[in-house]
Amino acid sequence: MRKLIIILLLLGVNVTVQSQEMNKNFSLEEFLAMVKKYHPVVAQANLKLSEAEAKLLKARGSFDPKLEGGVKEKNFNGTEYYSLWDGSFTIPTWYGIDVKADYQQNDGYYLNPQNTTPEDGLWSAGVSIKLAKGLLYNDRMNALRQAKILQNKNELERDILINSILAEAAKAYADWKYYFDNKEVYTEFLENAKVRYQGISRSSELGETPAIDTVETKITVKTRELDLSQASLKLQKAKLKLSNYLWIDDVPVELEDNLTPFITKESILNSLGIENYLGNAENLEDHPELKSLEYDLESYDLDIKLSKNNLLPTIDVQYNFLTSEVDQLNYLNTSNYKAGVKVKFPLFLRKERGELRLAKVKRENTEYKLSQQEWKLTNKVKSIEAEIVSLQEQIEIVQTIVDDSEVMVNSEKRLFEVGESSIFLINSRENKLISAQLKQNKIKNEFFKAATQLFEELRLNL
Repeated sequence: MRKLIIILLLLGVNVTVQSQEMNKNFSLEEFLAMVKKYHPVVAQANLKLSEAEAKLLKARGSFDPKLEGGVKEKNFNGTEYYSLWDGSFTIPTWYGIDVKADYQQNDGYYLNPQNTTPEDGLWSAGVSIKLAKGLLYNDRMNALRQAKILQNKNELERDILINSILAEAAKAYADWKYYFDNKEVYTEFLENAKVRYQGISRSSELGETPAIDTVETKITVKTRELDLSQASLKLQKAKLKLSNYLWIDDVPVELEDNLTPFITKESILNSLGIENYLGNAENLEDHPELKSLEYDLESYDLDIKLSKNNLLPTIDVQYNFLTSEVDQLNYLNTSNYKAGVKVKFPLFLRKERGELRLAKVKRENTEYKLSQQEWKLTNKVKSIEAEIVSLQEQIEIVQTIVDDSEVMVNSEKRLFEVGESSIFLINSRENKLISAQLKQNKIKNEFFKAATQLFEELRLNL
């Protein structure tokens, strides 16, 4: 498994060296760019476009010109019963009209008279027209239009899938950032506790402080070592979860230990592309999920149109000019022709009326679904917007609490230096500061995830 730091170097990302170690801020924007470019789910999502293009190509095949030919012969006891040679070229048109050219050359002792042709064969050119059912709208027209709708819909579904994987990845990054910051807090205060323990132990050996203070500072060190160990475990789990989204050329890559998360409140909104949506995110006219339902309505409209056309009788007319000379095709004699009419009409039309009714029911059901989904999304987006605004206020409040708690800790340390405080009070102040910083990290994490949730609900694409 290749190290991510190598990949970052290959991609040209700046990596600085400090204390003989590589340290790199791995931003959310860089992370999401890698996910979108290399993650297998994104590649799978792009296959939806290939699927739609294939179906569109298949539907267009109904309008391809067709070249056909065939031979049928029978010989028995030295007698040629019949020999039938036939070839044709058909050009379908958009409406229910086919243009066809045909050549036949038939012979045989027992040849059916209707198949008799001149010695050099018989040429024909003409049209086949659906006068009622299938003229203005038919199955092949419907299939092509449905395929075009499917292409647009699959593009939306691809964007939705990519949005989902990016949202999942962003949430994993948020947890990585959260547990990284928590570990930093515990690391800092563990170092403070160790320094204090060494100083108190030395002072106690000299008889300047009570021995009980040494015990108390030792308990503080061990408690913070335990907190740091638990925080390190949570951070390791978060890094492994984050690594699930890191791929290069279909190969998973490992998150380098020296990479650190880098994100601010402003860069979260910018990286997710939602800074311009706050306050007016309920404008959902171009929402992919709603657009997909609108495409469903278009599809059902086409089915209704086809079902109505199927209520008409089948009246197929064929007319072909005939000639035995291929060089006379431009001067066809209208007295030489082959024509026919085929009429078919179901008496009760139960199948056709059932299909029409079913298409109308599906469309009506989709209309209800569209209205419900639009209202649901509007309320959900408004709820997330309110949460983001509230969390922004909470971030400012908790920052004040952290600043004031730091003042209290520093003040308590100065009082201890002049003999007017105790180790217990210093530890108490520090514990409150730790609690405030952890609370700050938690609120920032909630803000990050709320922004990600808005990104996911809006189905934005980066």
